[in-house]
Amino acid sequence: MQIADRGRLRWEFNWSCSNCGIESDDGDWGQAPGFIRDLLLAEHGSSCIKVVDPDASGGKIMKVFRDIFGESMQEAMNSTRGLKAGGHSGTHIEVRLIAEKLGASGIRVQSCGPE
Repeated sequence: MQIADRGRLRWEFNWSCSNCGIESDDGDWGQAPGFIRDLLLAEHGSSCIKVVDPDASGGKIMKVFRDIFGESMQEAMNSTRGLKAGGHSGTHIEVRLIAEKLGASGIRVQSCGPE
């Protein structure tokens, strides 16, 4: 499971072992680990957004990617270019949080893929 709470991502994963009977609830703030994110995408699909105004502030967009995903400056720059060029895909929760944070900065986005 993935949620957005107070402008931050959180993931949770509940699992159990039928062989030993152990049950566990794991979770943390930030982007879900790769295998959990892959499961979310496989089960729920992805969303995609792109910036409506290609002249939107790259610095504001970079800040959103750094805040949400903890990206380096180079990673945030690459994500910003992608978002402005063809769009950014991710889990529904990730994309919705990006859109909300960009909207709060005055940057409009629109869907570019399945919802």
